[in-house]
Amino acid sequence: MRNIPLPFISRRRLLARWMLTTLPLGAGLLGSARAHAAAYPSRPIRLIVPFSTGATADIVARLLAERLHASFGQPVVVENKSGAGGVIGADAVAKAPADGYTLLLTTSSTVVINPSLYKKLPYDVARDLAPVAQLGSLPALLVATPSLPVRNVAELVAYVRKNPGKLTYASNGLGSYAHVMMELLKHSTGMEIEHVPYRGGSQADSDLLAGNVHLMFNSLAAAAQLVAAGRLKGLAVSSAQRSPFAPGIAGMGESGLAELKDYDVSYWVGLMAPAATPAAIVHSLNTEANAWLRTDQARERLSARKIVAAPSTSPEDMKDQIRAEMAYWAKVLKDSKVELQSY
Repeated sequence: MRNIPLPFISRRRLLARWMLTTLPLGAGLLGSARAHAAAYPSRPIRLIVPFSTGATADIVARLLAERLHASFGQPVVVENKSGAGGVIGADAVAKAPADGYTLLLTTSSTVVINPSLYKKLPYDVARDLAPVAQLGSLPALLVATPSLPVRNVAELVAYVRKNPGKLTYASNGLGSYAHVMMELLKHSTGMEIEHVPYRGGSQADSDLLAGNVHLMFNSLAAAAQLVAAGRLKGLAVSSAQRSPFAPGIAGMGESGLAELKDYDVSYWVGLMAPAATPAAIVHSLNTEANAWLRTDQARERLSARKIVAAPSTSPEDMKDQIRAEMAYWAKVLKDSKVELQSY
């Protein structure tokens, strides 16, 4: 083999040749990754929430931010980027530098429902986002205006079958759990109820309380007190069995309806990062999140907001769950004939 004249060898190629002949295979890259992880974080972290202030993801984000700040010694700034059912905030993280300084804290709808709801997303969940850790889960509560003459889901189904198309239900946006849970309930029971989507939960809540709409799936934290005060009726929780946070309200599986024996839906809150974030940084964040969730303080503070702290999960566990739930909701939306949306 002839020698290549030195002027034609770039500095980059010379460096690569030196690393291959002088260092153990991969030692340079491994050392660089370790050094980067050891220095992390060296500046403030942005924790992007793709929903408005006060939403479930926002509440969890602010609790986690306190812990990360105390552990890492760097500010953790929660930034709300709401809109398009979480697409705007998720896209901001998907396109952010993959250095661990821009993270996504979201409910699962953003990553398991939106891919089947929108004709085209500006990002790909599997390609552009990396799971870090699941933080908590909770069912929703199906609530109704007090004037609606039903006390539970079985009575609701019977009423709607006698009065098809006369009731409306609110949601806090297309693709939200308030939307898809009701579509699953409608498809399972054959009910005809008109959807009234809102841009956020506060307006939907207000119209439900005012009697402008009849029904809504809402978070336990938002609805339980209103039910206790008699301002709304609690018809069922979305899980198969009743929740310890609402023991007086039956689960869907307790309705006595054969069509709902398999109805069991909860949603989760999780932490994600841009896909190319170094594995060492993802591991560091995962370890810290799981350590926080094992503390009594975290469990108590989440429980106060009707959220069950997640068991320790790995990024791989979360990735598998996202894949399975994406397939599940794709089938639900297709079977329910939910119209695809434009971003």
